This record gives sequence, structure tokens and C-alpha cells, in this order.
Amino acid sequence: MKILTFGWDYPPSRNGGLGVACYGLTRELAQKGVEVIFVLPRTQETLGSARFVFADTSRTVRVRQVASYLKPYQAADSVIYAIEGYDTTGKPIIKARTIIEEAHRFAHQASLIAQEEEFDIIHAHDWTSYLAGVAAKIASGKPLILHVHATSFDQAASNNVDPQIYKIEQEGFWAADKIVTVSALTRNIIINKHGIDPNKIEVVHNGCDTYTPPRYEPILAGLKAQGKKIILYHGRITIQKGVDYFVKAARRVVDVDPNVVFVISGWGDMYNQVIAQVGALGLSKHVIFAGALWDEERDRMYQSVDLVVMPSVSEPFGLVPLEALQHGTASLISKQSGVSEVLTHVLKVDFWDTEEMANKILAALRYPVLCQQIVKEGGRDLQRLSWQEAADKVCRIYKSLVQYITLRHS
Repeated sequence: MKILTFGWDYPPSRNGGLGVACYGLTRELAQKGVEVIFVLPRTQETLGSARFVFADTSRTVRVRQVASYLKPYQAADSVIYAIEGYDTTGKPIIKARTIIEEAHRFAHQASLIAQEEEFDIIHAHDWTSYLAGVAAKIASGKPLILHVHATSFDQAASNNVDPQIYKIEQEGFWAADKIVTVSALTRNIIINKHGIDPNKIEVVHNGCDTYTPPRYEPILAGLKAQGKKIILYHGRITIQKGVDYFVKAARRVVDVDPNVVFVISGWGDMYNQVIAQVGALGLSKHVIFAGALWDEERDRMYQSVDLVVMPSVSEPFGLVPLEALQHGTASLISKQSGVSEVLTHVLKVDFWDTEEMANKILAALRYPVLCQQIVKEGGRDLQRLSWQEAADKVCRIYKSLVQYITLRHS
């Protein structure tokens, strides 16, 4: 079976959970004999054995400190810069495009690619690739699966959604033959906010790697030597992720136990706002901004802290607590997350209840045996939440669509 897949992000690019999820799922599909043709909007390095097709005719650059990456979590009017060509003197011709314009360009290229490739099903990941998936379906007549990793309502953390993104979502959802969501939480948003038939939507929770990772030398050893307890937030610093609630809870924790240090790892449009909040609450001596940690640096941090907190306002899934558990560290997560549907051995709290968030952080620090038990029992959760299991479910959806199309045309 051949699958024409469209995605906006893929490792080793470092933009967030979308690329990680695409890689994990694609890797396991290949292990099951599925041939994946993975189309990305621009040329980049890639991992794994899938065949990659790049839809760009230009290459992106950094101009006036504007990031050249096509980050999947940008707003519709975010601007990127790309080299369109070179003039007679060899000077690059640079053009600015919004991410919406890039999504439409991607769709145009997808239509051409769909006419050149042979495949059975189209699979498009996240809103930035929905138009590409729809264009490929129109060009080929093949069935379309949209894989929803987040919605505009998640990104806005409210009903004040980006109308351009909402329009793309709506067009894609109506055109799709099947919609896959990463949680029941996301499925309910699509049913209630977009008015899509529930029978069209299937939940396939994200997975995790189940191997035992290498152990690294601890980070922040100086703080540990002073007897400090360390709490980690790792993720984007945006309204969706609830970092401001995390900081409010930190103030309550420090009021009770001034020996606690909070580490914030990540990037995002609320970065300066959160720095100002930390200062206003008098927490500057208790909060460390570590920047965006990846790969070994991230793993060392997971292995070195006492607890990981994911306080998301609206989290379609949330890979962080699974990654932390894999590295031997317990987590406190918001009940407003998709991973809370399937992760049993974890502490849970409503994102807005900063008093209870603080109470549970303090309980985890006072009773380390609690965290040890969470990690010990959580190993069974990890085995059940593997990427292999997610790939099995996706394969069943592929087969049902192919059988349906065969029967319809027989």
C-alpha cells in the first residue's frame, strides 16, 4: 500500500511535537510494510526510510533576524522570507510571504505531485497541509485522511480563533473521507465547533518510544548540591500552553517552600510576557529560563528534575509527560489534555486551579515515594502507548478506505 503524505514539519527540524509525531508514526508504518511518500513544503534534512519529496522551488533564509523556518504553530499572518532567484549580479531576490500564502503554494505543488506519483491514499497532517491534501484529492480522485494534531481553538485557547485558519480547517474537514484526531478532546471540538459528522472521525492517540534511553550526567548539579528541588516546564511559551498559570502556581509553592527552583524551557510569543510576570511576582531568583532544549540537552533535563509540569489550557495530546516518564521522571498534567485520557500514572489538575497545582507540586516534593511509584507503574502505560499501536490503528483505517473504494467501484 502506498500513502501520499503531506506534512509541514519533520525531524531533525526542531519546531515541536508535530514533527516528532509524524516521524514516529511514519517510522512504524514503514516497519509494517506501508510505503510512505512524504511531501514537505521545503527542502530539509530528514530522518528515516520514507521517500521524501520537497515542494519548494526556492530556499528559505534568515533576513533581518526573521526566522526562516516554516514553523507549524505560527499565526496565519506570520511572515517568512525566501529566495526566489538571483539577479544578473548574483544578488538574491527575496520575497516575503505569509504562512497562509505558503499553504496555498504548497497546495498548488501538491496538485502537480499527485499527478506524478502513484499511490492509494492521501494523508495530510495538521492545518498547514490540509489544502495540499484537498488539492491532491481533486487531482487524483484518491481518498483523503486529515490527521488533526491541533485546531484553531487549541491555538487560541478560546473561541477567538484565527478566521483564516478556521476556514482552511472547515474546507478540509468537509472534503476529507476520514478525519483522525489525536484525542477524544480534539474529536469533540471538531464535532461541536465545526459541525462534522461524528462517524467520520476516529481517535488515534499519539504514541511514544518504548526503548530505555541512555543515562546522562545530571544538569543543574550545583542547585542539587544546595538541596534545591527542581520543577520543569518544557514546551512552547504560548497562551495555549498555560505557562502563566504555571508561574502563578510557582509563586504559591515558593511561599511554602523557598527551596524550589522552576525551569522554563521553550520559545514562543509569550516569552517576554512570562519574563515580566516572573519579575512582577518576585520570582526572579526562583525561575530559570533555559531556552528551547532539544535532544540530549532536553533528555538530561528530564533526568535531572524532580517533577515535570504540563499546565496546558487546551492540549490536543501532549507528548511531554510520556517523554518525561521514559526518562524516569513523574509529571503533573492538566485535565484539559488529550494525554490525560490514556495516561494513568500521572498527577492531574485543572489548568486554572493554580492553588491545587501548587498543592500537588508540594506533595510530589514532600513524598518522593509517590513519584517513584508513578514512574514504576508508568512503564506499563508506555508499553501500551507505543507508536506501533498508533500505526496499527492507522493501518486499519487505510485498509477500510481502500476496501470501501474497491467495493464502490466494483
